[in-house]
Amino acid sequence: MYDIAIVGAGPAGSTLARLLADRYRVLLVDRRRLDLAPSATSLKKTCGGLLAPAAQHELARQGLGIPARVAVGPQLFAVRTLDLHADLERLYQRFYVNVDREEFDRWLVSLASEHVETGFGWRLTDLEPDAEGTFLRFSTAEGGQAGVRARLVVGADGASSLVRRIAFAGTPAPARYSAIQAAYESGSGDSSYGAVFDETLTDFYGWTIPKGDSLLVGAAFPAGPGVSARFEAFVDRLRATGARLGNRTSVSSAMIARPTSFLQLCPGGGGVLLVGEAAGFISPSSAEGISYALRSAAVLARALEPGLERADARYRAAALPLALNIGMKAGKSSAIYAATSRRLIMRSGLGAIAAYKPVSRMPATRFAR
Repeated sequence: MYDIAIVGAGPAGSTLARLLADRYRVLLVDRRRLDLAPSATSLKKTCGGLLAPAAQHELARQGLGIPARVAVGPQLFAVRTLDLHADLERLYQRFYVNVDREEFDRWLVSLASEHVETGFGWRLTDLEPDAEGTFLRFSTAEGGQAGVRARLVVGADGASSLVRRIAFAGTPAPARYSAIQAAYESGSGDSSYGAVFDETLTDFYGWTIPKGDSLLVGAAFPAGPGVSARFEAFVDRLRATGARLGNRTSVSSAMIARPTSFLQLCPGGGGVLLVGEAAGFISPSSAEGISYALRSAAVLARALEPGLERADARYRAAALPLALNIGMKAGKSSAIYAATSRRLIMRSGLGAIAAYKPVSRMPATRFAR
């Protein structure tokens, strides 16, 4: 019998396991083989790998600094924002830390795995409450089955959280988006990250992120048929603006949750609690989730300090500032993703940097305003 079983060893799950390790018997489970060196066929998170200031703040608050192996160049200080449909371009200063997301996850797991029990390569298949707590069933990497009991279950298993779908089937879920990201060969020289809007393809956005000699190109689309075709159209439109993309070296996809209402946020209750994106804690304006993962894990860890009894009520109360922050981001999202207001803001130049020279590889005749 475990005190706490955590399903998902991303930033939320691994942080929670680390913070609880000295007080509880914890099981940390993930479908990825995080106990083995990564390979070309390993499951990897589809993510741009940028740490926003809120994530940096939370890492600092927890006494953590990024190891050299986690950071990746270039470290840039601006985001080039493009509205492809309106032929607009602006440069905005931003303070992200560019990281290798795979190394980032593995680093956080390494801080916890020596102090808790783990089940890597395990996939949750079912959970059900019983007289002693909750019984969880898993399929293992070796093709077998495993069953464990825990007094408390924590779902840290992302946008498609099976824990949430089983335990809180009647709770409204955030809108689901399909994120597709591809890596392309690219020479060095990029001076900014990219945020790309085109409402003819998606009501969300796309991104470009230099990583060493590669360029990540991704976009998020409302889940449904035709997503792959929309992504290819998005890449074609980037090329048409002058973006130089070499050979595609990899492609991956993942679901993203995009909350639009407080009713879609679900911290859980009783013997099952949720953190990170599983709870709906993710920015509806940018899909930035790492800071919410780190913060919600820390909030739950503090709620568990007095014990398991009534931890759910303490967690819901303590997580209210996160929910309010997401509500503020939803308001920001309304301005960013409404084409008229976005274009008014971009044309005004409010908050933009006046670059000394063209800020992109695009022909200087494009996006001139």
